[in-house]
Amino acid sequence: MLISSGCQIISPLFVDYYGVRRDVAQWINQHQLLSMQQKRLLVQLSRAQQQLRKIESKSAEQQIHIMKENMMAIHCATPYITEQKIQQLQDKIFDPTEKQHILDFYNQQRQNIQIDLNLVKCGH
Repeated sequence: MLISSGCQIISPLFVDYYGVRRDVAQWINQHQLLSMQQKRLLVQLSRAQQQLRKIESKSAEQQIHIMKENMMAIHCATPYITEQKIQQLQDKIFDPTEKQHILDFYNQQRQNIQIDLNLVKCGH
């Protein structure tokens, strides 16, 4: 016999930081005022953004994949994460001397990529 209580856990009570640099994971985790959903979105965005650091050395096919991942991660994060918090995350991920070059490259290249963000299912 299965007995269930009146409440159900809708989402996990933890954030999976796998694939996120330790310093970035600690930075995300220290923000006590962020909800678990916001932390998970920052982790997803962090995983995608970290790949931008070496994007220029990747094949064209890999670059497109990385660009699409970033476009989807940003699309999912922006309704719940402020632009300021996203910029702070990027400051943690990228070296100050390379940040602008990487983001300029990303912004230039993503103009050539077609993706229907209305079809993206954001996992909250």
